[in-house]
Amino acid sequence: VVSTQSTGYTGLVGEYGCDACDAAAKTAGTCVDCTSNSTTACNVAVEVHTFSCFDYTFSANDSKWMASAKAVTCTANKDTPVKCNKPGTAANGNYSVPHTGCGPCAEDALNDNTCVECGKDSCNSAATIAVFMAPLIALLYTLL
Repeated sequence: VVSTQSTGYTGLVGEYGCDACDAAAKTAGTCVDCTSNSTTACNVAVEVHTFSCFDYTFSANDSKWMASAKAVTCTANKDTPVKCNKPGTAANGNYSVPHTGCGPCAEDALNDNTCVECGKDSCNSAATIAVFMAPLIALLYTLL
């Protein structure tokens, strides 16, 4: 019997079914073989939760990253924390936003500031930066 798995922040992959997993799905972690009996099925639905994050694309004309107009729906295992990501200040046009903004940054991208992450629903929107920056700019203005 086959159980389809949720792959972290990218959502459910494949279909539930019977028969053995193929080698590629096992390697990718999207399928797990399990054994049912006459009273208990093993290929039951994986419990998940959803949250929203924003995807980013690089505008070559403006030489900057632009948040998508609408948030994307992220799906994660029920015990997986909410996490969104977006390009950091060191991200150039060759950077690729992982999982359309859903989930954490790769550790090396986090360390070299090509990616930043946050832990609340829709926290990686461009507006969240503006809301944070406006009071900071006002404070700096009054100090100078």
